Amino acid sequence: MNKILNIGIIGVGVVGRFHLQALANQKNARVIAISDIKSEALKIASERFKIEKCFKDYHDLLSLGNLDAVIISTPPFNHAKITCDAAIAGKHILCEKPMAMNSKEAAKMVEACNKAGVKLGICSARARVTPQAEMAKQYVSSGKLGKIYYARFTRIRRRGRPGIDILKESKWFLDSSKAGGGALIDIGCYDIDLALYLLEDSQPTSVSATVYKGVGKRLRLKTKYDVEEHSSAFVRFKSGLAVSFETAWAANMTPHQEALIFGSKGGLKIDPFTYFTYFNEKNDKGIALSYDLGRIDWNTLQELLVKDFIEACLNDRPPKTTGEDGLKAMQIIDMAYKSARLNREVKINEI
Repeated sequence: MNKILNIGIIGVGVVGRFHLQALANQKNARVIAISDIKSEALKIASERFKIEKCFKDYHDLLSLGNLDAVIISTPPFNHAKITCDAAIAGKHILCEKPMAMNSKEAAKMVEACNKAGVKLGICSARARVTPQAEMAKQYVSSGKLGKIYYARFTRIRRRGRPGIDILKESKWFLDSSKAGGGALIDIGCYDIDLALYLLEDSQPTSVSATVYKGVGKRLRLKTKYDVEEHSSAFVRFKSGLAVSFETAWAANMTPHQEALIFGSKGGLKIDPFTYFTYFNEKNDKGIALSYDLGRIDWNTLQELLVKDFIEACLNDRPPKTTGEDGLKAMQIIDMAYKSARLNREVKINEI
């Protein structure tokens, strides 16, 4: 492959334009074509980013002989079809989160990309590229935490419902037939992705979960709104490790985001990065070591995400979040939604 990665963007709405902006700052990649079913979206993106080749049918984009890779930033309901078509066309793929509507679709995506010998990266990797995540990975891998037995991830928005409070033009977030679900699949996938990255046992076996919709005043919407605003999931892994995920688009509570990892020798709070351990076993006095690793904004996260994917393609290595990890995340999400429907714990062989 050339030292410059030729990329096409499929879906150039708000999220697609985030990718275009991030790619504009990459020296070893260039966007040679874009595709979107909406003419207005194509016009805005082509004019802003000076892109000549614009297609309403993404198959025309995939037929370009000099195209190396695509970024898929459409709504989730067509991620699987576009990914499989791109794989057949021999293009590497970076797919927006959530990876798919369900784990069955995700499995087909992984199979298609492996069969075609192309890379498949998932954009939930945004949770993995932060300095805090990288340092946490080092601490876990070094054994400083001992045996990890529990972790807790919390992501609560005061009011952050896509299609209502934010991204108001993107009503598809509210429709389960297009989005796959609500808060859990949309933003909870970031925490699930991070847990799979940091924790040694990444084989989920069962989930017990609840979901809720109805926070705040009754909404009068002309569009379908059948997805959850809050989810709580307790996940068991093969080794006995347990992880809880609490996720909310909307809550009558202070906005809060936290990730905690509990180990037999030490514990971690991811942000601000803090390592908890003992310095004197006899009197059991504890010590906490904190590190100011700074915060990175959304635009920087985007740049780190696309940079990792570009380098993975050019250097023939796995992207930060692989399709296989994306599949595991979708399995957890599937079990959680089924558990909430059935009001009981669901095992992985039930999805």
